[in-house]
Amino acid sequence: MHDVDAALPPPEIIARVEAGARRVTTPCGAGEMIWRLWGAGPPLLLLHGNFGSWLHWIRNVGPLSEAFTVIAPDTPGFGESAMAPDTASPQAIAAVLADGLAEILPAEMPLAVAGFSYGGRLAAELALLQAERVQPLVVVTPGGLGIPDVVGPPVAKLRPRMTPAAVADVHRQNLAQLMIADPAAIDNLAIHIQDLNTQRARFRLTAWTPEDRLSSTGRALAHVRAPVKGIWAGRDAFAGDTRDARMALVREIHPDADIRLIDGSGHWVAYEAADRFNATLREMVQGVG
Repeated sequence: MHDVDAALPPPEIIARVEAGARRVTTPCGAGEMIWRLWGAGPPLLLLHGNFGSWLHWIRNVGPLSEAFTVIAPDTPGFGESAMAPDTASPQAIAAVLADGLAEILPAEMPLAVAGFSYGGRLAAELALLQAERVQPLVVVTPGGLGIPDVVGPPVAKLRPRMTPAAVADVHRQNLAQLMIADPAAIDNLAIHIQDLNTQRARFRLTAWTPEDRLSSTGRALAHVRAPVKGIWAGRDAFAGDTRDARMALVREIHPDADIRLIDGSGHWVAYEAADRFNATLREMVQGVG
């Protein structure tokens, strides 16, 4: 299974990619956490962003599964996964992931972890909980580094009784403002994924303290012993002109950190610049296990 066929209708693209996965469930609060696994190599865990699901990795799971067992869950409160029993801190949510991984993988098996945006916050906490086996930790355009996100214009809002075309236009506007730098890269699949993810998102970062929302990733990284790597987007709307300061902060905490910049891409770099992202991430985690 390689990259997705953009000529197909979005639901069919998703169905084809998902058909290649093994679906696993683990306990999560009053329900289950949903995991999808592709491939058969060393394990690579991919944690999606805020208002997301495994679909944030739709253009990555296939190519990466040629070299790794790719594990892409819906984290608690997103996609098909139930809410965590405790949502008051990133540590509490990461603990649910750690417990689930304990059921999926042998305890001694090394694990590469890549977390996108909000997923980078959970990945850093997971690297503390499973310090003996996370090798390496890759943060992808993460928040929570102690630097406030850029505040842009208000996002477009969905309203009752909108036509499908109007709903698609709202998602296109918001993707252009926040997630994808090149308007030409906002295709029907990206819009469909944005619609699905928005409908299913139940967790809100407002459940955390203001300090956790601002600085949880940086605080966790200060204690992570695993090799730390980072991928940044050249045109990340959330970082704006603080992008270089964010990369410098990670290097300050981990002087040996391998930090890469993918020029021209917006925040959702794994989608917009999938080929470059896949090659970069594969190089970063090659040899794990």
